[in-house]
Amino acid sequence: MTKTCKAHTAQRRRRTGKYKDPQSSWTKTTKGWEYGRKVHMSLVAQNLLIQDWMTTPAAVHDSTVAKAQIDSGQGYKYFLADSAYDSQQIYRYIFDCSSMIPVIDTNKRKGVSLEKQCQARWLGIQLRQIYAEKYKNRWEIERTINILQEYFNLEYIWYVRNRNYDAVLGLAILAYNLCVMFNILNSRPHRKVADIIGCY
Repeated sequence: MTKTCKAHTAQRRRRTGKYKDPQSSWTKTTKGWEYGRKVHMSLVAQNLLIQDWMTTPAAVHDSTVAKAQIDSGQGYKYFLADSAYDSQQIYRYIFDCSSMIPVIDTNKRKGVSLEKQCQARWLGIQLRQIYAEKYKNRWEIERTINILQEYFNLEYIWYVRNRNYDAVLGLAILAYNLCVMFNILNSRPHRKVADIIGCY
């Protein structure tokens, strides 16, 4: 989540209905209601490199970009995702259009009774249980997002007319990936970026 204005400014604009950024919207997160743009990323869990990213209004559900993220993961063995991706359509797309094994957290609100599930989701829930240990790697994306917000200033990108948010994010992600590759080549912890960023 990238915020495009301060919280009190967003609240003021909400009352008047006069927003400046047509691509920002409200969404409820673990921190409460927030205004801005949502950043969707695909991460290679093995080396922690960001492979693909896109931005959408914050209100857009994660599942709407699932096909693009699945396509970007072609050639990998597993597709790890949170419960927002737990749907019959997404499972079917993974099984039909890729060779990946989906390890997707089960959305308890949709029910977990295997007798009531469609075939693709039934199989997906079974795979989640079989590959439960693999799912722990999904948290790498959350750690990466925290690093991008803390060291690459991606938590706030103020809205300016004609600003290309994909370019701004792309440059930050490129810098992050270069840090990770430097660490790999020099046998350092992959996520050790603070000392590199501090050099500038």
